[in-house]
Amino acid sequence: MTRSDTRIGAISTFLQRLDKLGKTDGSQLYFRGHSKLSFNLRPSVYRNRGWIEKEAVMLKELALRCPDDFAGGISTFQSLVRMQHYGLPTRLLDITSNPLVALYFACERHKDDEDGKVLVFRFDDTQVKYFDSDTVNVLANLSRRPADFVVPIVEGEDKDRQKFNATDPIKLLLHDVRHDRPQFEPKIERSDLSRVICVRPRLENPRIIRQEGAFLLFGCDGQKQRSAVLPEASVLAELIINRDEKKALAEQLETMGVSRATMFPEIDEVATYIRDLNYVPTLNLATLTDAQRKVFELLRREGAKSAPEVATSTQSAPPAISRIITFLSGERYLSSVGSGRDRRWAVATKLDVIDQPEGLAS
Repeated sequence: MTRSDTRIGAISTFLQRLDKLGKTDGSQLYFRGHSKLSFNLRPSVYRNRGWIEKEAVMLKELALRCPDDFAGGISTFQSLVRMQHYGLPTRLLDITSNPLVALYFACERHKDDEDGKVLVFRFDDTQVKYFDSDTVNVLANLSRRPADFVVPIVEGEDKDRQKFNATDPIKLLLHDVRHDRPQFEPKIERSDLSRVICVRPRLENPRIIRQEGAFLLFGCDGQKQRSAVLPEASVLAELIINRDEKKALAEQLETMGVSRATMFPEIDEVATYIRDLNYVPTLNLATLTDAQRKVFELLRREGAKSAPEVATSTQSAPPAISRIITFLSGERYLSSVGSGRDRRWAVATKLDVIDQPEGLAS
């Protein structure tokens, strides 16, 4: 796996890094954005003991309470996709064939923010399955097995698949699989249950279409409560995204048609995007620290400046100025002008400023 210590702060740099990775014949590239370096490649259902213990129950509860969304005999894999869509924990991880979509998600900001990353996956064509694959069907139906499900070990299983499929735990798994595919033969390979596979889903909702989405579908590592692990060889590279440039990168992506409104085309998400786009923040100067107010007043008085220029003018340490600018821009009190080394900061055009000390307003 390639991982560069140089942090990316411009889309041009991001695309150059991708270009250097290249793509070989007979393989496919997919991408996933993490807004924090500390995030792991682990599906959401494995992030809490209660969720993996009640995975089968959550699947049934959602279908029971929202029958219209699960009508028509949809497969278990399609059910997991719908669970993922509505925010329930599943054994799926979203990935995309569009690197700019992954970059968008890597640029999400947090109060306790840190660098983000874009993971680049390379899969052989044989490793990429379609939604109606037998392997997909088997792994998806692990979700219907109880929390105490254990993959059985039988002697000579590599030579005697029949013996493996005749064990009680696998017969029960086969029972679930046949709900989706009644003619499915008892030919489950033990090794398949511990795989992580790339799945191309049916393009049945606007979000998957807009995000050019696919999924990593996780099996289990010997027992249901332990997640399978994606082989390191599948991760071609990690591209580190500079946390201080996330806002600027998101603005660049918006000019290229990649924004919350395009990634989440449902009406409630688009309404939120429009609301936030037209929001005018209010800054009461009394709520800022002395150092923050000093930087803000400098930019309000003298116009756009680079971070080093602000540090020089205020006789402050550059790291401290960087933190202040990150805070002020994160609150939308400042906006950026230019990019990369030419980046300057100015007071936001749309901003209501209260100059009175807090508590003295009439």
